[in-house]
Amino acid sequence: MFKTITLIFVFSLTAAVFGQAAQADLVVVNGNVRTMNPEKPTAKSLAVIGGKIAAIGDESDTKPLIGPRTKVIDAKGRLIVPGFNDAHVHFLETGQQLSSVDLRTAKSPQEFVARIKQFASKLPKGRWILGGKWDHENWTPANLPTAAMIDAVTPDNPVFIDRLDGHMALANSLAMKMAKIDKSVKDVAGGEIVRDGNGNPTGIFKDAAMSYIGRAIPEPDFQEKLEAAQA
Repeated sequence: MFKTITLIFVFSLTAAVFGQAAQADLVVVNGNVRTMNPEKPTAKSLAVIGGKIAAIGDESDTKPLIGPRTKVIDAKGRLIVPGFNDAHVHFLETGQQLSSVDLRTAKSPQEFVARIKQFASKLPKGRWILGGKWDHENWTPANLPTAAMIDAVTPDNPVFIDRLDGHMALANSLAMKMAKIDKSVKDVAGGEIVRDGNGNPTGIFKDAAMSYIGRAIPEPDFQEKLEAAQA
């Protein structure tokens, strides 16, 4: 008799603990959930336990997890997407690079210029061309690019495209004009403005000198941020 009572007590305690563990902290209902699962891309409800998604599907899938301490939110048909956790990827900057001109694999100065020309042709006047991640070491000879190479294909768009290592960038003449850069501007500590034989800037700015152009670049507007997020 004593063993029977003990077993019943243990069973009841186990069931109670299991019930507590299965209670969701949060349940969202009546939502438009994007699951990122190609086999079932959308759902209407999800449940969260301990900061992790425990169930996703129809409300019949999450209703059993609703308990007295569960917070229930009616999404009223609104869109629900996974969160973006940026460990060290710089979400906006990465998106801007993905939506910008790809120069990383340009194998020659001619291809470098052609890619910039094609990209610029699709932009509204005045839009800055940034990113790029070019590498002149892929070229033969491995000469640094200059503003003169790209001015003709970017007459209406300021350009400031960086090398893949991030230690130098190329500006076109329009960008330098907007930043008020000419031969009279001195190098900054920790940086260099590369110059031709007459002392005129070639368009290459190294390290700390990149700030001369950077300060002239406006904050991205809503459309640019949207394009970066969608990239």
